[in-house]
Amino acid sequence: MAKLKSPVALETAFAVYTLDEILGEGGAGRVYGGKSAEGAAVAVKVLTNTSRDKRARFKNEIAFLSRNRHPNIVTVFDYGLADEGSISGPFYVMSRFASNLRTLMTTGISPGSVLSVFGKVLDGVEAAHLQGVVHRDLKPENVLSDPTGGVLAVADFGIASFTESLLVTAAQTGPTQRLANFQYAAPEQRLAGRVITKAADVYALGLMLNEMFTKQIPHGTEFDLIARSHPDFGYLDAVVAQMLRQNPSERPASIDAVKDLLQRSQSAEISRQKLSAITKEVVKVGEIDDDLAHTPPKIVGADWDGAWLTITFDKPVHDLWVRALNNMGNYEAVWNRGPETFTFSGKTARVPTSSEDAQRIIDHLKNWLPRATARLKYDLEQKAQADAEKRRRELAEQKAREESLLNVNTNLKF
Repeated sequence: MAKLKSPVALETAFAVYTLDEILGEGGAGRVYGGKSAEGAAVAVKVLTNTSRDKRARFKNEIAFLSRNRHPNIVTVFDYGLADEGSISGPFYVMSRFASNLRTLMTTGISPGSVLSVFGKVLDGVEAAHLQGVVHRDLKPENVLSDPTGGVLAVADFGIASFTESLLVTAAQTGPTQRLANFQYAAPEQRLAGRVITKAADVYALGLMLNEMFTKQIPHGTEFDLIARSHPDFGYLDAVVAQMLRQNPSERPASIDAVKDLLQRSQSAEISRQKLSAITKEVVKVGEIDDDLAHTPPKIVGADWDGAWLTITFDKPVHDLWVRALNNMGNYEAVWNRGPETFTFSGKTARVPTSSEDAQRIIDHLKNWLPRATARLKYDLEQKAQADAEKRRRELAEQKAREESLLNVNTNLKF
């Protein structure tokens, strides 16, 4: 950016804009920064190359961007003809963006945010394509951004091709003309007279996607792969490779096809990650860490109140241990005083009895305690084995499902 020696006022039919700095310059135009009469920050693009062909293209660009309402394409809200000495030529006015994708890439976009940012660029280019407009000059500098990077808008349609329904003035690309910059130009754009289609924009987008991860523009056969610097996103290398095919017809046929390819690649990668996790998981039979399954409780006290015998243990018992006691198999007991007649709560067990049977009940219970503990251990081991087997079946089913999904997704053709 460079400050002007003195502010310059540009007037349209209904507004006045005061410009005070140069924001950028290209082969055919210059972009100034300034403010509207109301104080809003604006950017003004002035056509400096006023050849007949450039004027025609500029007129088409103004017509397209004036009608635009898509958030990921810049919108022109005013235009006019400047004749202020230092600034002269047709111009249009748009909202000023503080940054662009190049700046975001230089400062660093976190790997986890790249696809979100790239998705907004795709949305803008797709909106243009659906209206029959091929940008033909996509590069990070032509994707404008607000200070937070939350809004991205494709700009500079100066050399775009338009369908006849959008043409305001006929602008032909001559047989010897090469319009795009060479860094992001598709192979077909480097040869004069070739038909340039949406595939050229797809190619430029593929370069930008790789660069957003690697900070390098992929040219040649051994360019820096995403997998080398960001292994978690290495699956995108195949997407980039398809977008950069030498033959335009072998690239994704549309931005929607690019989005579909990205989505399927992400799904396939998730399936591969799940398969890897499934393969690595070793199902072990869990260790029995319940103390009551190893050491039976001990009787440390007893009290008979004339009707009920209350027995105290050295540690509390739980429902699983009580269930094991009731299922321990054959046992000896005082008449009608089997385990089912006891009421357990924490460290105590109570049972109705007479004074004559109280001691015999205690003696029989002493014999039951280790058998209940052994039964509890057996029950828990059986459950652990059953849980392990269930988990193995679940993993086998998950693996089969993920393998099926991966096989289908990797073989889909479009």
